[in-house]
Amino acid sequence: MTIEIVPITDLQGCADLQDVHHIIWSNSGDEIIPTHVLITWATSECVLLGAYDRSRREHHGMVGFALGWYGLTSHAPAMLKYCSHIVGVLPEYRGRDIGLQLKLAQRALLLAHGRTNLMTWTYDPLATVNGSFNIHRLGATCTTYKRDVYGEMTDALNAGAPSDRFQVDWWLYSDRVNAHLAQDYPHWHHDEIVYPVAVSANRPQIVQMPNWSGTAVAIPLPEQLGLLRTHDKQRLLEWRLMQRTMFEAAFASAYRVVDCINIDGRGWHYVLQPRTE
Repeated sequence: MTIEIVPITDLQGCADLQDVHHIIWSNSGDEIIPTHVLITWATSECVLLGAYDRSRREHHGMVGFALGWYGLTSHAPAMLKYCSHIVGVLPEYRGRDIGLQLKLAQRALLLAHGRTNLMTWTYDPLATVNGSFNIHRLGATCTTYKRDVYGEMTDALNAGAPSDRFQVDWWLYSDRVNAHLAQDYPHWHHDEIVYPVAVSANRPQIVQMPNWSGTAVAIPLPEQLGLLRTHDKQRLLEWRLMQRTMFEAAFASAYRVVDCINIDGRGWHYVLQPRTE
């Protein structure tokens, strides 16, 4: 199977994107991006990309997409950045690096534009797959935790907890990103990492708040997030509030998220270190 990544530039591509978007997220009708918005983005260098399997008939072969737009950073002095808003792949096409191909295509187009070195996007920090992909595989970092940024969400992937999000920074041609894209990852000495949160029966408990004095800190992610969303919303809320407490404290103390790894005997964790810049 060959996947082709190409810009979306016409109304048919926009219609296919809407259909694929709905399949991936099971959105209600009012959450589908209107055609007039999509076609405006598509014809305004906002980098709308479709991933196509040309052997597939449905949706003219579209199996995934990426979209975003240019914006400004919130800190002064404001600088131009690219806001990558949605990247999605049909369930039956996951596990084939199509999401990676879409992100690399976004990066290549932005570097060709030559306007900015920074791409940002948000994702749910409870999601291990997203954390491993965004932080570990792509080499993004995070210093921004946003509380309930989208309000109550009812779609199949997000229902059940406040819509807190990481906003990650992807410095497109940094040494860090180049190293992670080449799969040259950092090596962690786990006995030199502080573990302030204990997990028992997939329930987190903050044992002691770190002093944020320079030592690497690891914050856990839940197992079987999908089951928590559908069968144990109380425990899901406990995970959300634990992460909110820990990450807000870390970022206020000039730490940043630099990795997301599976630690032997402990499960999946974010690794945080002090910011160097």
